[in-house]
Amino acid sequence: MLKRFAFLLFALTMFVGCTRDDICEEGTATTPLLVITFNDIVNPTQRKAVPNLTVETREINSTEVITSETTDSIAIPLRNAALETSYRFKKGVGTAAPNTDVLTLTYTTEDLYVNRACAFKTIYRDLNALVQNEGSANWILQLVVETNDIVDETETHITILH
Repeated sequence: MLKRFAFLLFALTMFVGCTRDDICEEGTATTPLLVITFNDIVNPTQRKAVPNLTVETREINSTEVITSETTDSIAIPLRNAALETSYRFKKGVGTAAPNTDVLTLTYTTEDLYVNRACAFKTIYRDLNALVQNEGSANWILQLVVETNDIVDETETHITILH
C-alpha cells in the first residue's frame, strides 16, 4: 500500500511539476533556414531544377546538407556562431561531368528571445553572397540576393540563375 501511495505521489508531482511553458510548442518561430531557389538564366522568372544537386559544408570535416537531389529550391542552415558560411554546390553528382561551385555567405547575427521553453532564435542581417569565380567552369552563372534580412522561411532569400 505504501509503495502505491509513493508511486501515486511521485506521478502527481511529475504531472503538476511540468508547466506548459516548459515545452517549446511545434510551430514556434525558431532560427530560420536560408531559402534558395534555382531559376533559368535564359528566363530568370522561370524555375529550373538542378539535376543531382549535393550541397556540403566547406569545413575540413564536411557535412552533406543536401544529398544528390534534383530540385528547384532548397533550405539550408547558416552558422549562427560565425559571420560567414561556405558551401560546395555540386551539380550532376554521379554523372560523367559533375561540377562544383563554392558559395560564400556573409552576414551579421542578432539573437532574439523567444520564450523560456524555446530560449533564443538567431536572425541574420546584411546578407551578402559570392560565388568563387572559376571562369567558364562555373555552373552558377548569377546570384540575386532577394532580401538582406533572414527572419523567417516564408520567402526566397537568394535566387541562383544557372
